[in-house]
Amino acid sequence: MTVETLAALTLALAASSVAAGSGQPLDWKGLKNPVLQYADWSVKDYACVYHDGTFHVFFSAFYEDRGRVRSHVVQVTTPDFKTFSEPLMNLDGREDDWIGMCSPDVARIGDTWYLCYNSWGDKEGQPNQLFFRSSKDLKNWSPARPLAANLTRGARAIDAAVAPWQGKVILFWKEVQTTRCAVGDSMEGEFRLIGDGYPKTWMRDGREVTWNENYQLLFLDGKWRLLTSTKMDGSTMFPMIYTMDGDGSRAEHWLRWVDGYRINVAQEEFNTRDQANASALMLPGKMEDGYWYLLYAGNTEGQTFLKRGHNRLGLSRSRDLLHWEPAGSAGEQRDGK
Repeated sequence: MTVETLAALTLALAASSVAAGSGQPLDWKGLKNPVLQYADWSVKDYACVYHDGTFHVFFSAFYEDRGRVRSHVVQVTTPDFKTFSEPLMNLDGREDDWIGMCSPDVARIGDTWYLCYNSWGDKEGQPNQLFFRSSKDLKNWSPARPLAANLTRGARAIDAAVAPWQGKVILFWKEVQTTRCAVGDSMEGEFRLIGDGYPKTWMRDGREVTWNENYQLLFLDGKWRLLTSTKMDGSTMFPMIYTMDGDGSRAEHWLRWVDGYRINVAQEEFNTRDQANASALMLPGKMEDGYWYLLYAGNTEGQTFLKRGHNRLGLSRSRDLLHWEPAGSAGEQRDGK
């Protein structure tokens, strides 16, 4: 999955983020979920950036390739979420003998965009690892480089998310089934664990959430937030958003996240099973219409595409991160809980 910095960053963070208020309002009533779907692809793990008049959408695409279903990291663009380009990028890792690639996340640090992702397939003797590419324009990308290999080498690592912090880089990822957190001087260099390297998350009612994935790190309304996907009490996957327990002035603040609540989006025909899996907030932040936009995967079954289901892209918006209305609606909203 896909994480980053969002708008409304203070001047102290302006050099490493995108300014708030950019973007143009969409023809909301003219849209309808799912806004993007493929007949023979299952697409999830979104990241999205609005830049220079274009929406850049990244996702994992599961489809039949070379005799089996594989995951690919794909980039497409759209001016309006009505028409989409052919893939500008389709990474499968075959040149390095990986089974596939998965879970993109995009962040801007300084004047450079970074695309993080991981290898996929759990190949025997070659556990999934983290990678990144860099770009100045979201179109021309550098070759892949390993990310935090000094910490992940030999262990399964997926779902990388990064954010700038005090001239350094914060990294979240999932090691096997556990969330980890580290800091590095640069994307290219070595990373070191923050404290024990195990961030903890709690809901508003004080209950600890012990399992999260598909991270996104966001600076919203003067506070650091953590967007994840999780499931509990027998549920299917859904998005959770937490707030940092601290102001971010010390490294250990990245280890405590509180006030978590579920983001509830409308159930529509395309998302009767997983209603909002592997979601991401659009960057750089609020559009000119005052809304944040959430991209998420929805499906109606969980058997096809290696039991991930036929996922398609849903889009909802909110003025307060609590009340959400789906594409094409005229004000219908769902409350976060």
